[in-house]
Amino acid sequence: GEEDLDLTGKVHAGATITSLAFSTESSKLYSAGWDDFIRISQGQNCVDKIKMEAQPNAMTCGTSLVVVMTVDGLVLVKDEVSSELIRLPYTATAVCISKDDSMLYVSGDDCNIYIYTVSSSDCANPLSESHVIKGGHLKAVQSIALSHDGTKLAAADSRDVCVYSTSDYSTIISKGRWCFHTQRIACLTWSPDDSVLASGGNDDDIFLWNIQKKMRRIHYRFAHRGGITGLRFVGGNATDGSGDMMLVSAGNDGCL
Repeated sequence: GEEDLDLTGKVHAGATITSLAFSTESSKLYSAGWDDFIRISQGQNCVDKIKMEAQPNAMTCGTSLVVVMTVDGLVLVKDEVSSELIRLPYTATAVCISKDDSMLYVSGDDCNIYIYTVSSSDCANPLSESHVIKGGHLKAVQSIALSHDGTKLAAADSRDVCVYSTSDYSTIISKGRWCFHTQRIACLTWSPDDSVLASGGNDDDIFLWNIQKKMRRIHYRFAHRGGITGLRFVGGNATDGSGDMMLVSAGNDGCL
């Protein structure tokens, strides 16, 4: 029979939803699930769905381009049209894209971070490797996050949180400095003014790092039993950091 398009109280056919991405340009929500579908919704209705060749694990969205990270490679989605599966010579572990859809950052299980230029005109080869950050991590990078102004890239493995300049990919914070997590660092997020970086790990802890005062940190112990799964700053002024700012966290304990 006809599929019920109303999303209220529903998930991906009971499958685990691995990631969400929201396009501000189209006001559409993209969700990836272990049913191997990307479902596109607007309001309470599912307006489209895209079948993946491989299981999707993560997504990132710029302005109009959504990049899906699967167990076998990457898929680019724009205007509800998906590219062919782009296979990589490594296993991707995390992904993020610039706001203007021009630069894609992908971390691999080989401890490197790959930077690609995204072409909107070359459908056959939409990604062109422009740089590789090597030697920055001793273990595979598990999460990456681009600052709001696009000048800094944060990357984290199972111990270290590192920060790189996107102008020349030099190191701002190197390994061995912000190294107080004891298990996989699952998520990173920047404050609205990019002065504070938050990290959450499977060790149940959240750290706040100050990019100007690099020796300062705030440690929230046992924030979520079972590990941190999501972090996001809300409020605050992106220009000067004024105004009230709140950090929202989610965990495997089912709490916010």
